[in-house]
Amino acid sequence: MPKYHRETKTIYQGKEMWVQVDPQALQETGEIRTVGEPVVADASITKCDRNGFEITYLAYLFDVFDQLGGQKYKVFKYIVEHKSADNTLIITNRKLAEKCGVSTQTVYECIKLLKEKGLIATTTGAIMVLPKIAHRGKAGREQFLMHKFEEFGSDTD
Repeated sequence: MPKYHRETKTIYQGKEMWVQVDPQALQETGEIRTVGEPVVADASITKCDRNGFEITYLAYLFDVFDQLGGQKYKVFKYIVEHKSADNTLIITNRKLAEKCGVSTQTVYECIKLLKEKGLIATTTGAIMVLPKIAHRGKAGREQFLMHKFEEFGSDTD
């Protein structure tokens, strides 16, 4: 019977030492004074599959947050929190404004900004979130959703 190499999902990182610091001494004098004995432990990292996890890439969002502001941010947050497993939200601008408690003009400006930044695609009555921002599922799901995102709304642009 042939032997197969099985990759381990746990990676040993070595030993770590943890100490408790006296907060009163730190606050009063800035001195770091340990309390009790140090704890030595093995450190390891366990790899896990992305199955079922939602991956959120904040690097894509930081640039947009400043531009969105308070009311527009409510709209963006609603879209991300209420999207389906296929990263789509079926909703009209009027209904989105109602759900977020903002004006339809705010929704329009937010959608326009998010489209310009490439974070969403739209078609009549539907919004799709860029899978690099957030998606749920296995590693191959992101590629599938990226393909769908590229095609989404291309008929109307």
